[in-house]
Amino acid sequence: MKKKQKPLYLNRAISMIVMVGYSAFLILMLIMDWYLIREYQYENRRVEQAALNSYIDKTRSYMDRIDRQLYDIYANDENFQALQKKEEPVDEFGHAYELKETLNKRMLAEENMSGFFVFYDNRQKSWYYTNLAKVRAEQTAEIKEILLRHLENDGKMRSWISLTVDGDTNLATYYEKDRVAVFGIHSMKNMEQELRESMGKEISVILLDNGIALENKELSKELGLSETVQSYSDSFQMKKGKYQLYGRRIPNMDLWVCTAYPVNIWSVMTVQQLFLLILTGISVFAVGVMYRFVRREVVRPLHQLTDTMNTIRRGGSREVPRMDARFYEIQEVNDTLGEMVRELEKQKLLVYEEIIEKQKAQMQYLQLQLKPHFYLNGLKTLNALAIENQTGKMQELILNLSAHLRYLLQAERELVPLRMELEFVENYVSMQKHITGRPVNCSIVRDGEADSWLVPVLAVHTFVENSVKYARLGGSSIPLEIQVSASLLAAEEGRFLDLIIQDNGQGYPDEILEEINGDTAVGTRCVGINNIKRRCQLLYGERAEYSFANCDGAMSELIIPERKQEDECFDCR
Repeated sequence: MKKKQKPLYLNRAISMIVMVGYSAFLILMLIMDWYLIREYQYENRRVEQAALNSYIDKTRSYMDRIDRQLYDIYANDENFQALQKKEEPVDEFGHAYELKETLNKRMLAEENMSGFFVFYDNRQKSWYYTNLAKVRAEQTAEIKEILLRHLENDGKMRSWISLTVDGDTNLATYYEKDRVAVFGIHSMKNMEQELRESMGKEISVILLDNGIALENKELSKELGLSETVQSYSDSFQMKKGKYQLYGRRIPNMDLWVCTAYPVNIWSVMTVQQLFLLILTGISVFAVGVMYRFVRREVVRPLHQLTDTMNTIRRGGSREVPRMDARFYEIQEVNDTLGEMVRELEKQKLLVYEEIIEKQKAQMQYLQLQLKPHFYLNGLKTLNALAIENQTGKMQELILNLSAHLRYLLQAERELVPLRMELEFVENYVSMQKHITGRPVNCSIVRDGEADSWLVPVLAVHTFVENSVKYARLGGSSIPLEIQVSASLLAAEEGRFLDLIIQDNGQGYPDEILEEINGDTAVGTRCVGINNIKRRCQLLYGERAEYSFANCDGAMSELIIPERKQEDECFDCR
C-alpha cells in the first residue's frame, strides 16, 4: 500500500522555496561580489605597495650613483687630494675652483644630484652649487649651516642624513679627508607628486627619520606613525581609521617613506562592482516585494479560507465572510464555499429538529422509568393502611400520594421552578412518614431569588429519595436528617444555582461513588442519579457540574447554569 504523503502548508512551502532558492542565488551573488571586490582591493594594494617600493628602489639607486661619484672624487681627483694639505691661498683657490668645476660637470651628467658643497681649509672656506629647480636659493645657506654642524659633530662618512628646510626634505652624504670635505645632495621635493602619479591617487607622503616626522607632522601624529615604524623593520601596510597606509624604509637609513590616503567607496570597488552590488540589493528588495505580494494576494486569502473552514468545522461560525480577492479563482472558491455552507445549514436544521425530537422522547422515557416505582409504593402503603383500618392516615396519605402522582404525571416538560420541586420534596417526606413510620426530618434553606430558578424535574427529589431508601442509622428510632440548600453563585460565565443534598446516613458505598462521580451518565446501580446526570447533560451540556462525596453521610451537589424564562416549564406562576 502506497504511503500517504504528509500535506504541506502553502505559506511554508512558498517561504521554503524563497529561502532555499533565492538564498542560494543570493549567497552566490554575494560570494561573487566579495571575490571581485576583494581581488580589486588586493590588486590595488599590490599596485600601491609596488609603486612605493619602486620609488624607494629608484631613490636608493640615485643615492648609490651619487655615492659613487663622490667616492671617485675622494679617491682619484687631484684637486681633492691637493686640498688635503695646506697651500698658498692662490694655489688653494685654484684647486678648489677646479674641484668645483669637476663637481659641476658631474652634477650635470648625474641629474639626480641636486647640488654639492665643498668645504676646505679646515671648513673655513666653501664652494657650492645647487639645482635651483630642486633646491631653492634661499634654502642654500641653511643647508650649508646644517652640513657644517654635521661635520663638527664628527658625523659618519658615507652615511646618508636627511635635511628638512622650509618643508622640503633633502638627502646628503659626504667624503672627508684632512682639510677638505665634499657633500652630495639629493632632493626629495617631487617625491609626493611622483608617488601620486604612480599610485593614481591623491595621497599624503610622510617622511620619518628615527621615528620623527619631517613632513605632515599633524597627520603623522593622528595616525601614530612614529609608534608604527618602530614595530616594523622594513615595510608595512595597514588600514588605520579612515586611511590606508603604506610604509617602506630606505635601505641603510633610518628614514621611512610612508603614504596615506583616505579610503572611500572608489578605493574599495569599481563602478561595475558597485553596480553589481546595488543590483544584488535590488534583487533582495524585489524578491521581498514579490514574496509579500504572493502572501497578500494568494497565501493570505487561502489562509483565511482555511481558517473559515476550520471555524465552521468547530461550530464557531455558520457563514463565510465576503472576500475581495484579486484573483478570480480564489474569489470563486470563496463564493462556492459560502453557497455550500448555507446549504449545509439548511440540512443541519432538519437534522437538529429530528435530534431534538428524539431527545425529548428519550427524556420522557427516562422520567417514565421513575413513575411506576412511586405509584406501586403508594398502592402498597394504602393497602396496608386499609387493612389496619387507619382511616385518618389513609386519608392524609391519599392526599400526599395524589399530589405526588399529579406532579409526576404533569411533568411532561423538562424544567420547573425550584419552588415547586421543593414543595414536591416536602410532600414526599411527609408521605414517607406515613408509609414507613420512620422519623424523617428535611430542612430546606434557599436564597430568596432561587424560588423562581428553573431546574430539571426531580433534580432534588431523586437525591432525597435515595437518602430515605438507603440511609442506615443503626436503629429505627434515630431520625433521618436531610438538609437541602439552594444558593446562587455568580461567575464570569454567568449565574449558577448550587443545590446540595446531605443526610446523616452511612454515605455512599465506594463502588457507587466511583460510578456516579465518573464522566458517564449511564449505569446499572444508580438509575435515578444517572438519569438526572443524563438529563442535565442534554439540557446544559458541559456547563452543568456534579459532585458526590461522603461527609458524615451522603452529600450530593449539583451546579446548574441559569436558564432564560422563555425555556419550557409548567405552572410557572
